[in-house]
Amino acid sequence: MRLAALLLEDLAVQLPAFTSDSRLLLFAPHPDDESLACSILLQQAVRAGAAVRVVYVTDGDDNPWPQRVLERKWRLNATDRRRWGRLRRTEALAALRVLGVNGAATRFLGLPDQKLTAVLMCDCQSGLERFAAIIAGWGPTHLLAPSISDTHPDHSALAVMLRLVLDESFSEPMATGQMAVWSYVVHGKSAAFFDRTATICQSHQEAATKLRAIRCHKTQLKLSRKRFLGYANRPERVVKLGARDETLVDGSITSVFRVAHSLRIGLRLAPKAMRMSEPTLFVLGRGEAGTLRCTTIRIPARSSGVEILDSVSLDGVAEAQYCGNAFAGQLTIPVPIFSSASTIFVKLERRSWFFDEGGWLEIPPAESRTIAEVQRDGVEAGLVTIH
Repeated sequence: MRLAALLLEDLAVQLPAFTSDSRLLLFAPHPDDESLACSILLQQAVRAGAAVRVVYVTDGDDNPWPQRVLERKWRLNATDRRRWGRLRRTEALAALRVLGVNGAATRFLGLPDQKLTAVLMCDCQSGLERFAAIIAGWGPTHLLAPSISDTHPDHSALAVMLRLVLDESFSEPMATGQMAVWSYVVHGKSAAFFDRTATICQSHQEAATKLRAIRCHKTQLKLSRKRFLGYANRPERVVKLGARDETLVDGSITSVFRVAHSLRIGLRLAPKAMRMSEPTLFVLGRGEAGTLRCTTIRIPARSSGVEILDSVSLDGVAEAQYCGNAFAGQLTIPVPIFSSASTIFVKLERRSWFFDEGGWLEIPPAESRTIAEVQRDGVEAGLVTIH
C-alpha cells in the first residue's frame, strides 16, 4: 500500500503513547529543533523507558549573523562554519542531556545547512538511501519528522525526503501499526498543519525542563532570545500521518487540479517588500521507471512569461493577470515526466530572509481513467482537486 493511500485514513485526535517497548526516532533538521518542538515528547518517551535516537540532518553551520556577532568577524570561511557547526553539535548534546536523552544515541549527518531544498531538487537519492538505512536499522515504533508545511525551507525539504522514503520502503509497517509517523512544525502557522493537530499536554516541570534545554542553545539565543524562549510555553503539536486534511493549499497557492499528465495551479502573489528572488515553482515526483524527477519554473514579477529553469521541456501555458507587481491566475503545466500513479510534491518558493510563505503540497496520484482531450476541461475538477 502506498503512503498516499495511507493518508486517507481518519485522523481523529491521536497522540503518541510510549512504553518501555517503544523505540522513538526523531529527525531534526538543525541542532535546536529537538528542544523547540519535541522537548515534551522526548521527556515523556524517556520517562516511559523508551529507547530514543535523535538524528540531526545538518549541523546548523550556515547561520552567519549570530556567529558574526559572537566572534566579531564579518567574513566567514569554510573553517569558520565548521567550527560553528561543532559548537552547535555541542549545544545539542547538552540540551539532550537536560531532556534525559543519552548522547550516544545521537547521529549527526552533516548535510548542507540552508541547502536541503537544493539537495532535494538536484540529487537526493543517496540521502534517501541513507535515511532509509537509518530507519531500517533502528526499527522505530514511533518516528518524528518535520512537517511539509513548515516555512523553513530546510524543514519542509527534509519532510518531503522522508515522505519519499516512507512511501517507497515503509508503507507496510505504517499500515500494520508497527510504526507510527508524526510530523511537527517549528516555523509558521500553516492551516494545513494547525487545523488538524493534536496538542501534547505538558506539566509545569516538563515546561521548565524544556526551557533549560532551549537555554543550552546559546548561539541561537544571541540574536533571537525572546523568540526562542517563547517556545518554552508554546504547546507542542503533532499530526499523525495517515490522514489528509481537506484544506491543503498553503502560501500563495490557492488551488491545484491534477489529471494524468497535467497540473493546473492557481496562484495569488501579493507584492512583498522584502523578497530575496523571483517566485519559483518546484515540482517533484517519480517517473514511470521510479526515478525521482524534478523541474523548476520561475514566475516573473510582471507579465513577461513563465521561464522553465531546467532542461526538461514542459511546454507550460500560463494564464495570468497582473496588477502592478501582483500576480493572480493559473498555470497549466503538462507533467509527462511524472508517473500518473505516483505522488507529486509542489512548492512555490517565495522567501523572505530564512523563511518561505508556505511549505510543500503533496498531490496524490491522478485517478486512473482515460479522458479524451476535448472532455478534459469538463471533468478535470472531478479528479484530484486540492483547494
